Amino acid sequence: MNGKTRTLTFLFALLLAAVPAAGADLGPNQHLIPELKVNESIETIAISGELSLQPEWDGSVTTGIPFGSILVHTADEKTLVFDSDGNQLLSISDELSAKVPTPAGVEKPCTWVHQLPNDSRVYHHDNATFIFGKAGNLILTVINEHPPPVEDPITINITSPREGETVWIDVVPPRVAVVGEVHAPAGLHNVVVRSGIGEVSCGNRPEFACSVPVSAGENTITVVADTHGPLAEKTVNVTVRIGLPPPPAIAVSGRVTDTGGNPVPGALVRFESVFTLDEPLAAVTTDEDGRYQITAPGHRQTVTVEKEGYSTIREGFVFENPTNTLDLELEPSSRTVPGFGPALAVLSLLGVFLLIGRKRR
Repeated sequence: MNGKTRTLTFLFALLLAAVPAAGADLGPNQHLIPELKVNESIETIAISGELSLQPEWDGSVTTGIPFGSILVHTADEKTLVFDSDGNQLLSISDELSAKVPTPAGVEKPCTWVHQLPNDSRVYHHDNATFIFGKAGNLILTVINEHPPPVEDPITINITSPREGETVWIDVVPPRVAVVGEVHAPAGLHNVVVRSGIGEVSCGNRPEFACSVPVSAGENTITVVADTHGPLAEKTVNVTVRIGLPPPPAIAVSGRVTDTGGNPVPGALVRFESVFTLDEPLAAVTTDEDGRYQITAPGHRQTVTVEKEGYSTIREGFVFENPTNTLDLELEPSSRTVPGFGPALAVLSLLGVFLLIGRKRR
């Protein structure tokens, strides 16, 4: 290969490198929208079928648009169709057009449904959408002058039961009442409540209340909102206990004194619930000032106070409030000489009597 041939080959390679490969991704900024010339004399028509792209279009077919066209959806619910040079071809009334269902189940005017060839590539830029063919040629430009408003998200509010709540159930098989509300801007088709045991339908009203089967122990309850658009769900975790709920806990504080009003430190104060519970007994010891504070289950309690050298108190009380005050008074027990008990006293008296008898002899 001579020098001239090598030079031509090199220039040809540079030319090929400068040409973009077919099918390369083309950005929307490389395809400027021409000045659109609106023809006010064009009569607005209503399309009765879906719009489709047509490679050849002579202006007589109103259900198709040519390749490279520009569609503008206006704020007054009209769709204007322009050719690639910006000349207006059609004026379509969105309001009068036939509606077709979308995959989400929402009906929209047919002018919003654009059938595109397979392997098309779509680019969004501001309020414009550019559709390119497989070879990189511009097929369609869609300009939306009234984009749909951002809808409120679907929300589910479960008011009962609360997250992490312990639910006591005294019926078999156990069921939990689930209450709440669904906010679905697009409309509500059905509300379903599920657990690990089964599911129930709660109807299609925003406010729902239904009973779902559960099992003893940990349960995850899921509320599913089946809207006319996407599904939404929310879960709540509860613990189910079988039986009657335990009584509410009460708090009691007070002071233990003697009959002279002096504090009694180290006294054992016990509260015993009248209910049959796993841990019915609560006990504390008074401090140096004779004060105590205790928490016990149930409003009805049997209170016992013990202290060496004092008579034991054992009495029943009914506490009406969650927080209560109870002062207790201990009476000293009968005094005895240390180590001199009743048995020793009897033996001592017997010895005295024997001694007296001997002296009389």
